[in-house]
Amino acid sequence: MIFHVYKKKRTRKGKTAVDRLYRGRYRLEGDLAVSEVPLDTPDKQVAEQKLREIVREKERERAGLIAPKLERESAKRPLSEHLEEFIADLAVKGRAEHYYRLIRSRVSILLKSCGWRVASDISPDGFVRWRSKQQAAPKTLNEYLNAMHTFLGWMVKQRRIQDNPLRLVEKVDIRGRQQKRRAISDAEFDRLLAVSEDYRLLYIMAIYTGLRLGELLGIVWSEVHLGEDERPRIVIPAERTKNRREAVVPLHPKLRDCLQITANGARNSDLIFPQYAHPDRRFRRHLKEAGIPAIDGTGRKLDFHSFRYTFATRLARKGVSQRLAQELMRHSDPRLTANLYTDVNQLPTFEAVNSLDWFEDGKPSRRGPQIGPQNRVSAGQNLSQIGTENLIKIPLSVTGNETITLNLSPCDTKRMMVGVAGFEPTASSSRTKRATRLRHTPKKMAHPQGFEPQTF
Repeated sequence: MIFHVYKKKRTRKGKTAVDRLYRGRYRLEGDLAVSEVPLDTPDKQVAEQKLREIVREKERERAGLIAPKLERESAKRPLSEHLEEFIADLAVKGRAEHYYRLIRSRVSILLKSCGWRVASDISPDGFVRWRSKQQAAPKTLNEYLNAMHTFLGWMVKQRRIQDNPLRLVEKVDIRGRQQKRRAISDAEFDRLLAVSEDYRLLYIMAIYTGLRLGELLGIVWSEVHLGEDERPRIVIPAERTKNRREAVVPLHPKLRDCLQITANGARNSDLIFPQYAHPDRRFRRHLKEAGIPAIDGTGRKLDFHSFRYTFATRLARKGVSQRLAQELMRHSDPRLTANLYTDVNQLPTFEAVNSLDWFEDGKPSRRGPQIGPQNRVSAGQNLSQIGTENLIKIPLSVTGNETITLNLSPCDTKRMMVGVAGFEPTASSSRTKRATRLRHTPKKMAHPQGFEPQTF
């Protein structure tokens, strides 16, 4: 073990200068590097005593007899001080202000309600007792627990506490208990616009872009591109998006016209919506004035974020592909777009079922156009109108969205030995040999009018 005190020497202008205060050097058993510490005393005996205590403390920490010094000092400090340092660290890292404000609010409420003053006061039992007395929704209770996990996890990483005391606390099961959102219908949106003249542009922007409220309120005119020689769009920088990626949002032509009228006289640094202080409260008031229930008969709520659900639902109703809808919604998981943000109650499910063929006496009776490309026939395969009501269509190949079919009359299908998808038509035992011979012997078949004989 290396253990000694010394005074540091420096050479200045050819002269050797010795420091007034002592420093110490030590290396514990198993260490490769030598550690140096300031002892802040000019007395050698005092310096040796201080270094001896430092080495003894390090050896006890290594043996697990005491906690590290930072952890011991942190245990004496109030949790409120740790919380403020944690919030300051989040702000430096670039986290959204709305996010760390919620963290501070929820953690502060827990510290005060549970009586937690220092880190050693935090206990799972204290949190569970506080949670059992609350009337909040299950999701809200889980968010309080998540806020404490975030705060305590930061303290663990900073070596201020050894472990998260709440890590074994289970979350409340919210399956089937979480309130769901719904998309606003076209008729409801018309009624909403009729009573919200000052918020009209904000609501239209939300329903035609799918942008979140925070993203909408932060848009400045320099981020809006409305030129006639380019595609109209809004470019939101990465620091203001949820996924921290730059967002390029296409604009509907009609929405561009609305923005061009509003942009007259505005500076590039001006916000598009500078006067909206509490849009959530105003939205609820507009719903009431328009006679639109905030919660429908199935318990689903309608809030400002529902405009984002409406945007995804309208894309689905227009047949936009799932991958494209995911890109427009800026989701990392396509299941989030399809399962959560698409309101199936506004999809044409009844129309899809009603468009199916109805079977009467074993034969399909067409009631309307079918959905999908399965009825399309390529050009050049049309038959004459003679006897077409009894023709049978057999698909031969599929290329992209086009299905090429061969139309045969019922009498012709009896001579087709190889059916669709590898199945053969049923034949009696007396005709089995003849069917086998037909498969191996080229023979010309009779075809309906309009086709040349072909060799099989």
